[in-house]
Amino acid sequence: MKVLGLCFGLALWLAAFACGGLPHADRTGGQNPAPLGDEYRIQSEDVLRILVYNETQVNVDVPVGKDGNIVAPFVGAVHVAGKTTDEVEAILVGLYKAKVRIREPLVSVIIMQYRQLKASVGGEVIRPDKYVFRPGDTIASLLTMGGGPIPDMADLHHATLRHANSSELIPIDLYALLDRADTSQNYVLQDGDELNVPEDSNMKIAVQGAVQQPGPFPYKDDMRLADAISLAKGEVPGKSMLSKVLIIRPILGQPGQFYRIEANYVKFIQSGDVAENITLKPGDLIYVPTTRTPDLTEISGLIQTVFYSVELLNSGIIKLRL
Repeated sequence: MKVLGLCFGLALWLAAFACGGLPHADRTGGQNPAPLGDEYRIQSEDVLRILVYNETQVNVDVPVGKDGNIVAPFVGAVHVAGKTTDEVEAILVGLYKAKVRIREPLVSVIIMQYRQLKASVGGEVIRPDKYVFRPGDTIASLLTMGGGPIPDMADLHHATLRHANSSELIPIDLYALLDRADTSQNYVLQDGDELNVPEDSNMKIAVQGAVQQPGPFPYKDDMRLADAISLAKGEVPGKSMLSKVLIIRPILGQPGQFYRIEANYVKFIQSGDVAENITLKPGDLIYVPTTRTPDLTEISGLIQTVFYSVELLNSGIIKLRL
């Protein structure tokens, strides 16, 4: 591979990556699935049903206040936030024995309605917003509520999750989740979670020169030269020199420096030589010349047009050296 040199300080890469569902209702009434993982712990704004066998005057639905307390019949305020229903049942058994003199109270505590748990999804999704979710819902559930990632715009590899009251960004590989069914990062949602799906500014290639439809195109994993030429609607009959296709590839960490890769696409078509069907990378420029000797001046202009700001070019800051 040969290297093309470019003297210049700032590069602006072409941008670009991009799937639906409805938010769940928060009311349960016994219809919600049990939470995944640890047993659910009661929160403020939940509604509990207290039942005491053979003591119908005690049976009641009570909301959990913002202070985490409920007011239970005949025993007063009881702090329940952060506890499981089993733990609350044990507390009430003791209170009804001590304060109401029920000899062996059989107490049942049921969560009749969960508080509204909310999480937001933003960035390159179809319906960015804040959604109500049910205990046990996961990142995949939230992504579905948001309509899924925008095709060819979302960077699925670099999504992040932030919990409420935290500045830590937890990396999430949505590509592994959606494409490979890898659920290792499909975390159970917490109230106040924020999922962000960033724009992928490097997931583009460009095809220029003697093709039917030149232009930028979305990059896909494992993309090859044949895929790019197909996106550009193929050769221009009688003009395209497919035996001298050039792939101009940015060198990572070296702004303005490029590899030049030559591919004989005719050999791939005629004899199936897969070595000539080059595997592409994000940011590649594929140039199909019209002669056996590619016009380096034309290529230089294409590089500038595809990879850099027109405003900077017009200012004369960028100068290409081949």
